[in-house]
Amino acid sequence: MNSVSPVETGVFHALSKSILEEMGEALCHGAFSQNIKERRDYSCALFNSSCELIAGANHIPVHLGSMDTSCRAAIDNVRMNPGDAVVLNDPFSGGTHLPDITVIFPFFHDPNSAPSFYLGVRAHHSDVGGIAPGSLPLSKYLSEEGIIIKPVKIIEGGNIREDVLAEIRNASRQPEERNGDLRAQVASGATGLKRLTELASSRGIGRIINEADALLDHSEKILTSFLDSKPESKGTGVALMDSIPGEPGVKIHCEISLSNSKLKVDLSESSDQHPGCLNANEAITRSAVLYALRLFLPADTPSTSGLLRPVEILIRDGSVLKPSDGAAVAGGNVETSQAIVEALLKALGNIGWESAASSQSTMNNVLFGNGNFSFYETIGGGAGASDGCNGASGIQTHMTNTRSTPVESIEREYPLRIVRYMVRENSGGGGLFYGGNGVVREFEILEDCECTVLSNHREAGVEGMNGGGNGKAGKNLLVREGVELELDSRVMMELREGDKLRIETPGGGGYGSDAENKK
Repeated sequence: MNSVSPVETGVFHALSKSILEEMGEALCHGAFSQNIKERRDYSCALFNSSCELIAGANHIPVHLGSMDTSCRAAIDNVRMNPGDAVVLNDPFSGGTHLPDITVIFPFFHDPNSAPSFYLGVRAHHSDVGGIAPGSLPLSKYLSEEGIIIKPVKIIEGGNIREDVLAEIRNASRQPEERNGDLRAQVASGATGLKRLTELASSRGIGRIINEADALLDHSEKILTSFLDSKPESKGTGVALMDSIPGEPGVKIHCEISLSNSKLKVDLSESSDQHPGCLNANEAITRSAVLYALRLFLPADTPSTSGLLRPVEILIRDGSVLKPSDGAAVAGGNVETSQAIVEALLKALGNIGWESAASSQSTMNNVLFGNGNFSFYETIGGGAGASDGCNGASGIQTHMTNTRSTPVESIEREYPLRIVRYMVRENSGGGGLFYGGNGVVREFEILEDCECTVLSNHREAGVEGMNGGGNGKAGKNLLVREGVELELDSRVMMELREGDKLRIETPGGGGYGSDAENKK
């Protein structure tokens, strides 16, 4: 490889991220669903010819760190030519969970050679079929969660394959919305390919390939240097996920070992495969590790696959983090990913890294729907405090990075009314520095529908750090005819017009003893 200066590497990184951000805007403005237009539940990424992550826009961590698996699955299963693109969502063939539909676009600078790069566009679709509206049910098997798309061309020779599009569209309760969102993903990829062509023409294809390789090496060196500054050590962290009647909870057990500038992340003692929907595949675990390590590095560190080169990740076959083909995974991407990060940060804090107290460690997934509509959103909560800083209140934390759906948008588009949306005061843990507060979001149902809630930390709040107090556990409440009924962490139910669903999200953990605050 030709020598690439740090300046050239930085310029390439900025240019590639700007392409991905533009792709995201194209997707946002072209999509039909509020889930993509308003919440921005999507991600765009750039990969080299070996499917290594070169850059990702500032989108969703759980998407960006796992999409390289989708890229690899597309290459391994489909021969792509110029003008082609591959779509997939199968968690056991490159996906994560079924609502996340990914489209992979090859970039051919020379049509007679192999692709030089790949672009990935992933979007969370608000319904892809399955046994419950929103396609995140309390499932026992993957087949209950919606349409399973193994890698297949959705664009061939520059033309959309209407047969593939129709199959995906017609599996949904809202086929026209799926049609619009999928076409927006196609348009997003076309935007990226156009900008990559311009970049290759202006800088030279050989040069940007070298710059991409240099960016991977640069990320690896940053993490290696950081690890070199730390003493050899070993520590553990455990995160517990709630049980519900008929389903056990989940334990994520993480042991960290640092030796000879190499980091071993051993998750093999985590729970066995879950009988419900909390299973997560290897790609989700890897994305959580990438995210957690990135938190300890300088702010301008590129988030690339190079960060994982000095890292060994151990996962046990048959565990909740490596389930058998066909296992239910609806909640793994959204809830188990958060628990993995919680366990990782505890373990890293226990080996002396400057970690923070646990954040809410849930995405608080809420889904409503019937034959006329599907609504999905995640709800923010409290971030954990750290040494010198209180935790933020009412924000999305860790593996999610979506916006809140605006009240006006919800009430305009869906038979729902938001009757309460406020900070959940005093829900953050106490201490020298306080954990962030959760929120209260209450929905009034204006049309009979089905509802699913996937959440965690309703049994116990997240832990504080270094003497800080625990955050307050969350609550899910059904209000029917003036009577409040507390719900489990995970529930599917029928709602009637006039019912209210109140979600009180967990607070973050506090940091340090509050003795000084009492002086």
